[in-house]
Parts: sequence; structure tokens; C-alpha cells
Amino acid sequence: MLEIAKAAAKAAGDYLQERFLEQLVPDEELHNDVKLPEDKESEKRIIEVLHRHFPAHSIFSEEIGLLERDAEYLWIVDPLDGTNNYFIGYPYFSVSIALQHKNELVLGVVYNPVAGQMFWAEQGGGAFLNGKRISINQRADQTKAVGTYIRGRHSVTKEQELAFTEPFVMQTKRLMRNIAPALDWCLLANGWLDYIIMQRSSIMDVAAGIVIAKEAGATITNWQGEPYRHQAFRVEELASLVASNGILHETIRGLIKE
Repeated sequence: MLEIAKAAAKAAGDYLQERFLEQLVPDEELHNDVKLPEDKESEKRIIEVLHRHFPAHSIFSEEIGLLERDAEYLWIVDPLDGTNNYFIGYPYFSVSIALQHKNELVLGVVYNPVAGQMFWAEQGGGAFLNGKRISINQRADQTKAVGTYIRGRHSVTKEQELAFTEPFVMQTKRLMRNIAPALDWCLLANGWLDYIIMQRSSIMDVAAGIVIAKEAGATITNWQGEPYRHQAFRVEELASLVASNGILHETIRGLIKE
């Protein structure tokens, strides 16, 4: 299943890479989002690979919604993580594919075609980047910590975002807003980032990244400090999470002001 997920991610990612330097024409441009035909074509290529090899499995993908078959296996797909980045020519985007089996996340693949980065992990098997095992860093100095902020597209206002993120901006080295959540979790997994703050965002966007970060040793909790436990995926469910290298976890969590 892992090899098929990687093949599906590469097929979609290579197509996105081919289209990336073109002048893209959106189907629809919204206040907080943009709809691209490339998103749908990427999704089509992923679903074709997954259904060819696993015709009985269910798939949830961002554009098409739920293709319900065998509920025991559910593929959670974001065919273009970072659509807005992709649209404006900013090379920070990925293809994200996760597998839920019996309500547990067991596999994650995130492919960044621009950098040629294929991240993957299986439950209990560690996390990898292009075949090399990866792990979180050991940074302990809050003033040198670099993090990223992920917020729900429609569940958090810009005013709420400004108020919430101020302590992280002021008390850590840098807080980034990359707008490609799955890839952010992979940067944490490889020790490039020190922490992630997620505010009322869909698990769909980050399911694969969570598997990879967890297998790389990241500490993941809710805002109250309770360890993250994946629930059966529901698109309408939003999560507020903190992830870190563990050493900085309580310090970062202490900056949260609800």
C-alpha cells in the first residue's frame, strides 16, 4: 500500500510540476481560496491509481468528496496542498495521501515535486525522506525556535489570527504562515521546524503529515496537553493541535491564549 501511495503521489506531483510554470487560469477565485483545474486533474490521477490497485477501498478527496466503498480502509487525499501558493508561483506545495484503517492513521505520503522530496511513514516503521530515515531536532532554546501556524480557512478570522499568533511572533525566533499544512508537518519531522500550532483546521489537510511527524518522534497534543488520538475521519471536524520536538512542547503550549 505504501508503494502504491507513493506512486500515486508522484504521478500527481509530476503533473503539477509540469504545469507550475504556466500562467494558470482559475475556475474560481474566492476571498480566502482559489479553485484550479490542476487541483482536479491531480485528484483524478491519484484516484485512478488507488482504485486500480484497491477497488474496494473508500477515498475522501478534497475536490470530489467521499467515494464510499469498504469503510475499513479510507484514503484521505489532498491532491494539491498549498493551492494558493501554487497559483501565485510560490514553490511550496505538495501532494498529500494518508490511509486510515479501522479508524487509525496507518500510512502517510507527502510529495513535494519542486524540491524532489518524497516523505513517507507507516505506523510503527519510522519516517523517511527519499529513503533516508528522518527525526525531529533537539532544540531547547525558545528564542531560537522556528514554527509555523496553520488555521482553518473558514473557522478563524484574520483578526483572531493576529491576536492568537502575537505571543509566538514575539517570543520565538520566527513564526511562519506557509499555507501548505501537510508539508509543514514534514519539515517538523525532519528537524527543520521546531513547532507547529494548528487552530481549528481540518485533519484532511494534515493527516499524512501527522503520521510522518509522529513516526519521526514529534510530540503532538491538543491545546490542553492531552496526547493526540486520531478519531474516525469526518470532514466537518476541526482540530486545534500543538506539535513540537518535545523539548519545547510545554513552553510553546504555554504561549496559547484562547
